[in-house]
Amino acid sequence: MRNRNLILVACVASLALVACGKSPGERAAEAAIEQATGGKATVDADGNAVTIKTDEGEMKMTGGDAAKLPATFPKDVYQPAGAKVESVMEMPGTMVVQFDAAGDIASLADASGKMMATHGWKQRLSMQQSADQQVTMYEKDKRSATISLVDDEANGVKVNVQLVESKH
Repeated sequence: MRNRNLILVACVASLALVACGKSPGERAAEAAIEQATGGKATVDADGNAVTIKTDEGEMKMTGGDAAKLPATFPKDVYQPAGAKVESVMEMPGTMVVQFDAAGDIASLADASGKMMATHGWKQRLSMQQSADQQVTMYEKDKRSATISLVDDEANGVKVNVQLVESKH
């Protein structure tokens, strides 16, 4: 888990470096990941897409116009109707997708809850810290899904869907 967190920090740094489109940024990101994980890392950047390969597996991140819903996104997991995919991060056992959705938190939370229940997901936790944010966690089989809704003011709602498959 510690390595995964270090990799995520290094990925954020690599995105900042790679955004410049410079191969020195890719090399710096590789060095940071290798130092954090103790393993070999390869960073390939292509516009708004970054692929990082380490001994633990491969991580792919896309954003902007390059972001598309992966073919492996489960059909039994909520995705807001008509929403635009803003970013995708895939790594072994985990997928995180951010959508820009029209509507409000209350209606999207209701729609996501109904859809997840219809597909056999069990709600384990739901928190609404303010009218602008809501997080709901679900479990099904050996998977967990976290749906975070954040009001994006005049731009609708940011919907983050995090899927984790347990190895146990």
